[in-house]
Amino acid sequence: MNYTTLKSGIADYLHRDNLTAQIPGFIELAESYLFRELNVQELQVSVAGTTIAGGYGTLPTDFAAVAKITVSHGSWTTNLDYMAVADVPSTVNTHPQYYSLEKNQIRIIGAGADQAYTLFYTPKILPLSGTVATNWILDNASELYLYASCLEAARYIRDAGEISALSQAVMLALESARRFSERRGQPSSGSLQIRPRR
Repeated sequence: MNYTTLKSGIADYLHRDNLTAQIPGFIELAESYLFRELNVQELQVSVAGTTIAGGYGTLPTDFAAVAKITVSHGSWTTNLDYMAVADVPSTVNTHPQYYSLEKNQIRIIGAGADQAYTLFYTPKILPLSGTVATNWILDNASELYLYASCLEAARYIRDAGEISALSQAVMLALESARRFSERRGQPSSGSLQIRPRR
């Protein structure tokens, strides 16, 4: 399925020929919901070696969510824990332990001038358009796109029965897509061993 066939599928599901102009809008509304709800771990990328200026670093333009942040200083590298902006103390140690997100920037709490961080993050999923024919969701969970878009159409025409039915279908398809994404991000059985804690 691609953007063109998705639009055709929505029209077929709705059994109406007077909503063609609105269908791209239904897809956009569905995407605004789906992109908030899905964090596709297999899409994660990293940006390494970015210097911290005054404790702050720039987020990538395609940033959606943090997976982890590491900071290197000399011969050591450490993973940072998240700290909410409201909890950041007025004075901090020079040894970085935490990060926060402030005004589209990463704040490394306790960062020194000569430290660099590596950001592991999930990028934004590109919305469908005339130039973007497909994306991860459409490739791997096309029914989720279809149901979520048709749900927006049902809301538009105020069809209570379809809203109820499609809301349930979207929730089931969304949960299935989440499980699928998690499975793809995990190693197969092979030589994987679970070791007891010490």
